[in-house]
Amino acid sequence: MTREAIPSALHWGIDCGSTEIKVVALDPATLKIAHRHRQRTLFPLLDHVRAALTGSASTPTPFADPAKTLLKPGHTLTATGYGRAHIPFATEKLTEIKAHFLGVEHLLHGTLAAGQEYTLIDIGGQDSKVVKTRHGQIDEFIINRKCAAGTGAYIEELAHRLEIPLQKLTELEARHDQELVLNSFCTVFAGQEVIKILMNGERVENLIHALYQSVVKRVLEMTAIETEVVVFSGGVFEHHPALRNLFAKRLPDRRFFLCPEAQYCGAIGAAYWTAPQASNTI
Repeated sequence: MTREAIPSALHWGIDCGSTEIKVVALDPATLKIAHRHRQRTLFPLLDHVRAALTGSASTPTPFADPAKTLLKPGHTLTATGYGRAHIPFATEKLTEIKAHFLGVEHLLHGTLAAGQEYTLIDIGGQDSKVVKTRHGQIDEFIINRKCAAGTGAYIEELAHRLEIPLQKLTELEARHDQELVLNSFCTVFAGQEVIKILMNGERVENLIHALYQSVVKRVLEMTAIETEVVVFSGGVFEHHPALRNLFAKRLPDRRFFLCPEAQYCGAIGAAYWTAPQASNTI
C-alpha cells in the first residue's frame, strides 16, 4: 500500500508474544488489513516494539512524534500477548484469549454460522490455549502454563536438538513408518529421550511424528473437545499442517477450520477490539 493510499486513521493491534511481535493495522472503513508486520521478540523489548510499529516511506505508523510515545489523532493501539503490560503507549490492553476470539470472529465472519459454537485452539510459544464458545461468546477457557509441553517452544527446542529447520518438519513427518511415543512432556527430558532414541538407530521421521503426537496428546488432555467445529489459530498451526492433520485423526467427527491469517489472528483481534463492530461480539 502506498503512502497516499494509507487511511488517515487506523485501528492498530500488536501481539507481543514470547517469540515474535506481530503488528496489524485495520482500515476503520472496511476493517480490511491495511498493514501487517512481524519480527522476532528481542530486548530491550520496548525498543523493538517501537521498531515494529515504525513505518517507512511506503508503510504507516501510529506515532505522531519522533520519540514514538504519542499516537496520531484517530489512531488506536491495542496490545495483547505475553508482553502487553510493557507497552505504555497502548490505548487498550487485551488478553490473548479475547484477542484470538475476536480475530476468529472477524476473520471467519460469514464462514461460520452466526452464534456457531466452536472450540478455538491456539498453540503459542509459551502456552497452549483452548477456548470454548457458546452463543457467540466466550464460555470458558483453559490455559497450559505449567510447562513448555504442547507449545511452540517444545517443537522448536526438539527441532533444534534434531538439527532440522522448522519448515521441514511436516515434510519429514509425512515419511514416518512407525508409531513411537515420547514419554517425557518436559522439554529438557524430552530432548534427552530424543538423543537416546536416535542413538538406538531410530529414524528421524518417526521421531518427528512422535513429537507432533505428543503435542496433540498434551492439548487434548487439557479438556474434552465437545463442539462439532474446531478452529485453529496462531502461527504454530499455520506452519505445521501435520499438527492439524493429527488433530483431525484424533477427532474424526469434527469439522476443522484454520483461521485465515492464523499467525496474525491475535493482532487482528486486538486491532478489531476498538472497532464499533466489536461491541456486538463481547
